[in-house]
Amino acid sequence: MTPRRRARARPGAPDPRHARGAAGEALARRHLEAQGFRCLAQDLRTRLGEIDLLLRRGSLLVGVEVKTRTHHPAPELLVDDERLARYRRVLLALAPTLEPRPRTLRVDRIAVRLRGAGGIELLHAPGIPFAAGSPGN
Repeated sequence: MTPRRRARARPGAPDPRHARGAAGEALARRHLEAQGFRCLAQDLRTRLGEIDLLLRRGSLLVGVEVKTRTHHPAPELLVDDERLARYRRVLLALAPTLEPRPRTLRVDRIAVRLRGAGGIELLHAPGIPFAAGSPGN
């Protein structure tokens, strides 16, 4: 069995991975908006790190890491503890800047598996909520 090669863009051509990731984020966003969340930002970059989706529902603020793959059996497993900790730090830094200030924060993972013939599988793994004032996490 030969290893799969990653798709590489030709110089000057759009990267197919970027388009696939953007499509997965759009699917994840629609899924969460259907659950009553309001999207505050997409591809948010801060000095502490990047968040794919930043959403809010009432006093709950959620940062979402979206992994979109076509050939990986479990893209949700590609999100490591270090990335989740970075998301927590970003949320803790952002919370005091929002009005009204959120009371609860959460880091979620969404895996989007793109199958052949237009098949899509979306797996949402909500994180454990934590207080906006949690020190040092």
